[in-house]
Amino acid sequence: MISDVSIRVNRDLCYACGICVDRCIMDNLRLSVAPCRQACPLNMNCQGYVRLIAQGREEEAALELRAYTPFAGILGRICTSPCEDRCEREASVGDGSVHIKALKRYLAETFQDKLYELPEIAPATGKKVAIVGSGPAGMMAAYELRSYGHQVDVFESGDSPGGFLRRVIPEFRLPTSEVDRAIDMLAAMGVQFQTGKKVGRDILFETLENDYDAVVVAVGACLGVSPDIPGCSGQSVVQGIDLLAGVRAGNAESLDGLKVVIVGGGNTAVDCAMSCSMLGAEQIRIVCLENPNEIPAKRSDLTLATSAGIKIDYGWAVAEISEYETGKAALSLSRCLTALDEKGNFNPIIDNEGPGRKLTADRVVLAVGQKVDDSSCLSNLPAREGGCLAGDPITQSVPGKKGVFAAGDCTSGPSSVVEAFASGKNAAISAHRHLIGLDTTYARDYYENHGMIRSYESLPERATGGPRCPLPVAKPESWSLKNEMEGSLSSKEARREAERCLSCGRSFELNRTCWYCLPCEIDCPVQALEVRMPYQVR
Repeated sequence: MISDVSIRVNRDLCYACGICVDRCIMDNLRLSVAPCRQACPLNMNCQGYVRLIAQGREEEAALELRAYTPFAGILGRICTSPCEDRCEREASVGDGSVHIKALKRYLAETFQDKLYELPEIAPATGKKVAIVGSGPAGMMAAYELRSYGHQVDVFESGDSPGGFLRRVIPEFRLPTSEVDRAIDMLAAMGVQFQTGKKVGRDILFETLENDYDAVVVAVGACLGVSPDIPGCSGQSVVQGIDLLAGVRAGNAESLDGLKVVIVGGGNTAVDCAMSCSMLGAEQIRIVCLENPNEIPAKRSDLTLATSAGIKIDYGWAVAEISEYETGKAALSLSRCLTALDEKGNFNPIIDNEGPGRKLTADRVVLAVGQKVDDSSCLSNLPAREGGCLAGDPITQSVPGKKGVFAAGDCTSGPSSVVEAFASGKNAAISAHRHLIGLDTTYARDYYENHGMIRSYESLPERATGGPRCPLPVAKPESWSLKNEMEGSLSSKEARREAERCLSCGRSFELNRTCWYCLPCEIDCPVQALEVRMPYQVR
């Protein structure tokens, strides 16, 4: 598949930028996309900035990263890093995936001026867009639409913009300063934030439809879900989202000496467990349906949690919660045989006939998912099964509502921050096309538009640099609700880690239609490409 007949590419230099593919007038070149980039919801050229760091071209790496996201400081801390899950280094060499997220954070901290540099704003279009919600999806939609030259007003029900990033995610994961930096950048671009304005309460959605040329709904899914088991509304039971919101606001109750059970197996459950530890809980257990191979929480976080004495009970379902003393709970557990079906879908099978278990706790924290607040502006908009806002899967337009688009968790259900960013960007593209009179569905295949293919060459023999380096992490005895738990790579560590990249993606000739015209070679920014011309021609 990968041909080098007329075009030779140096894998050590090529960082898969795709410029040569764009320059080829003979439709000869394509970009083979590395698995890390394929996994990224933002189609971010992970390989690009990693390879540039490996070459010592760190400022260029920062600029390559900036081309794909204005929020690198946020993603470098709390991205769920699906890129690392697909990294070929781990798959074919087995010594750990490249620290792609940590390298993103390294660049964001080293080149703050570059990563938060204001983009060029297109000339004013005279069009107005309202964005409902200022979480990650709303932030990205605001950035994109303002860059296109539209007037953007963001309506936020809270006192400060940032949504879920500011109100729920713990500061030991994401410092407030990073959220402030992102919001300040948007404000400097001309985005207007109207805080304390809940659509449906303080302003009617119909008013937005009448006063604006387009509306993007990005209200998130910020209400905790109660499982369908008896006792979930007991005095000792709290929602994980509410617990984290209290921690972030600084008004969470002390848990000194208490026993806490966390129900759930996702990242929110782990954050709740760590927060409870910092609030003084004496004993903390996470009870989850999943076995160790199924649990969605990140393995590194689970390891960190257990190092702090947090117990994890895998493969158990809570059958009932009952009060046995004032303010205390008794939990009846049944064995969960499997949480996922053969297709990997969540479909737990519970053994209600077999032997169970009993637990007691002073507090029970439910962290089994989130849902959309149906008291918000969504109450008058079309919904689909599960309570999420209905939207076209490609354009994210809301059925029956011209000029209205949905983004983020309110349309997809609970997802990750990087997925919300990607959804906000996609909705913004649709809104922009609507505003300038273009078809919203035309040419929405990102790979086809950019000459990309998903096939790639894995060359394990290229492996250098040794195993994945450990990240600096605070010891449990020094954990604090206000201080970051994870540290940054040093310059030396970043370079060594970047050199571990196998450089899976590269440009190559597909059709063998080369006419030796040379723009691809001349415009390659790192001289990675050579046109193999007959000597008589050159």
